[in-house]
Amino acid sequence: MNRGVWITLGTALGVAGVGGALLYSRRASAASLPAPTPEQETPSPVPELPPLPRASDVKGDLSTNWGETPVDLRPLFVLMEEVAKIPGSARVFAVIAYRESRFVTTAHNGNATGEQDERESSRRAYDNNKDRNPPLRHGEEAADFGSGGLFGLLAPYFLWTGVPEVGDRAPLLNESPELLFQPRAAAFGAAVYMQRLLKNYRIDDIAAIKAGWANPSLLGSGRGGTKYHDVRARFLTDAVALDIDLTDTTTIPPKLDASAWPGVLTVFAGLVGALPKDLA
Repeated sequence: MNRGVWITLGTALGVAGVGGALLYSRRASAASLPAPTPEQETPSPVPELPPLPRASDVKGDLSTNWGETPVDLRPLFVLMEEVAKIPGSARVFAVIAYRESRFVTTAHNGNATGEQDERESSRRAYDNNKDRNPPLRHGEEAADFGSGGLFGLLAPYFLWTGVPEVGDRAPLLNESPELLFQPRAAAFGAAVYMQRLLKNYRIDDIAAIKAGWANPSLLGSGRGGTKYHDVRARFLTDAVALDIDLTDTTTIPPKLDASAWPGVLTVFAGLVGALPKDLA
């Protein structure tokens, strides 16, 4: 994806237009960010969230049509589906996570020497949208972070998750971008983004979700173009590699429906819980 095009699109639509941005084809990196200069913010403490949900925490089927999805992550994907009330989305989230992070919960794109373009993307996202959204306590840190977590969220948009629906009551405005590395928080960002796509764009089939995940313009002016078809093809190939059958209507309907969405704050409570009072 041309990151400059995506940031331009994000600026034109605003976070309120698309509910955040998730960038695709990321790779996990174990390198470290350069040490902050005295003028930069020191990375803030990150609260510990509850551990991954267990089988006993969800009602859904954890054995059928999951392929090679890690067993410990399946309850999280099912919890996302159940809390967000988007039937059939659990396995779609699994295929997306496979592409974005290969299921590495601490995947970080922008912390390696060769990933300056990723940091530049998050910087542009922050600079181009900070005046139209509530302030972020750790905005400068998010701007230089890049993207990461299970679903490859770009840090500033992750922290603005929920702003289109609840404004300055969005729950992550005071948080550090490193909260992305906690699976429940990443799951919250991804669930909200899924709902925004399903609500605001024409989604003809399951593969169209991944096109919008890569860039919402592919569900508008870019629909039917080369990039649109390339993203769809990669998503379908990922599903085959993961051994998830997207045509199995007993687990995934032909189209996802977010009309029963319970609201951002309810989804946050169900997936993340409550943040410490000094951070919330």
